[in-house]
Order: sequence, then C-alpha cells, then structure tokens
Amino acid sequence: MAEHVSFFRMRALPGKRQAVIDQFNKWDREQKPKAKGFIRSIVAAANNGSDELMGGVRWDTTENYLANSNRPEQDAWYRELRQHLAADPEWFDGTLVRESQA
Repeated sequence: MAEHVSFFRMRALPGKRQAVIDQFNKWDREQKPKAKGFIRSIVAAANNGSDELMGGVRWDTTENYLANSNRPEQDAWYRELRQHLAADPEWFDGTLVRESQA
C-alpha cells in the first residue's frame, strides 16, 4: 500500500503563532495514540518572523488518514486549531512517490 502525505500552509492570527504550535503538541499528547497509521509530522515557521506556518503529515495509507480525519475527537482538535488561524489552511493530499534521507 502507498503511503499518504498531507501538506498544509496556514497563517496564525497575530500573536497566536505559539498557540498554533502548542495545539500540535496537544495533538501529539492526546490524539496521536488514537491515530491508527500515523507515521510522522513536521511543522515549520517562516524564517521571516511572519505568522505563516507549513507542515506535513505522513500516514501509512489514505484509508487510515481518512479514518482519522473522520474521528469526532480529531474534528474537535481541528476546531480548536482553527480558532488561532486567520483562515482555513490550504491542503495538498497526495501519495508518497519518492523520499530521500541522510
């Protein structure tokens, strides 16, 4: 089965960048144990000091990604995240076709 990746771009409300980062830490504590097929995630903040963040999440399959996104607890977490954002995130969902590591 092919691995699923989701990339996202978002902009925190002014002064809420740390709250966004904290919300992802909350996901690790509370949601990750329930997220079947989760492999890893990254979140990066813009070097220019703006409120823009980007990230990526990797799952073992698209089916597990969709199952997680349909969990009520995941929706509640996302609604909390959204309160700290200027707009809905931009999403790109795809299938991992290549990866290189050191």
